[in-house]
Amino acid sequence: MGITISFGIQKGGAGKTTTTAIVAFLLAKSGKRVLAVDFDSQGNLTQFLTQRNIYDFTERTALEALKKQDAAPFIHEVTANLDILPAEDLLITFSAWLYKEYRGKTPAHILKQTLESVKDRYDFILIDLPPNLGDHTINGLTASDFAVVMLQSEPFCHDALDRYIETLQIVKKQTNPDLVLAGILTVMLDSRTTLDTAILDRTRSDYEDIVFQSVIKRRSRIKEFTVTGIQAATKADQDALDPYNKFVKELLDRVK
Repeated sequence: MGITISFGIQKGGAGKTTTTAIVAFLLAKSGKRVLAVDFDSQGNLTQFLTQRNIYDFTERTALEALKKQDAAPFIHEVTANLDILPAEDLLITFSAWLYKEYRGKTPAHILKQTLESVKDRYDFILIDLPPNLGDHTINGLTASDFAVVMLQSEPFCHDALDRYIETLQIVKKQTNPDLVLAGILTVMLDSRTTLDTAILDRTRSDYEDIVFQSVIKRRSRIKEFTVTGIQAATKADQDALDPYNKFVKELLDRVK
């Protein structure tokens, strides 16, 4: 039975998609069977991992899977060990469908039910959540065994931490009693700036062991991966991936 891990925070540009994509790539490269779930209507995870236009997947996405509550027909292979349940912008209509057409009694459980049919196929299911606290995020957290909270080392994202962790607690109480906070991951850190370092220090003081020791610093090569696809061929590639490798090891220790 696959372990489901979501990556989220209610702020855009906080490294959720990049982290989900690279963690999926590294786990698959290590021999694990991985399903990446793009649950953001921007479809960035889909474009990142497949290097294809998101509209290539029209009517073959997470939205259709949700409506049928069966992911299997809508999963696409990326590599031998890595599959994706893709998204494009019509996923934004999920909430409207949920309240106008869905007739079930557990609207927060739709994604969880949708993934049940394929969970045994994978070692890990990774969910890239959108930058809000709406129905998509509640469904994603309800479907998760573990939640990774993303912290871009800047003030607005730091200010969002308490609210997101409060949301995790509400989900745990109301829809998913088995949800576990895996930890807070600091990303896009610029160690040359005093503010970034101060935010990391404050977060570690406030949240202590909840914060992962791994820190992902800003690197231009990571940004280039969104255009070239994730690669591990050159020293620059390996240097860019090394902090993520350390995070994956730490994450695996926490979710076992």
